[in-house]
Amino acid sequence: MIHKEPIDYIRVPAPQHSEDAFYEVRYGDVDWEDTGEENNYKRAVYIVMGYGDKMAYRRVPHILTSSNPDENGLSDLEKVMTAIEKIRKRNSI
Repeated sequence: MIHKEPIDYIRVPAPQHSEDAFYEVRYGDVDWEDTGEENNYKRAVYIVMGYGDKMAYRRVPHILTSSNPDENGLSDLEKVMTAIEKIRKRNSI
């Protein structure tokens, strides 16, 4: 398993992708070699795309930089960066 259950996460709506899309900014343990061996896990902040109630682990998140008219003009990038900062502070990273 590449990802363990996240220690913490924040869901960020991504309406420019689709109505039910979101970025999930996660903090937790990952194993890039996918060995499942405990000593290969590293702590990381990472982003996974989600659609409805499904996570798209194999789809690389494309974080849009265009403004969201329905969200005070903030871009997805600005919203994801804010979520990363919240995760960082909440977990003393």
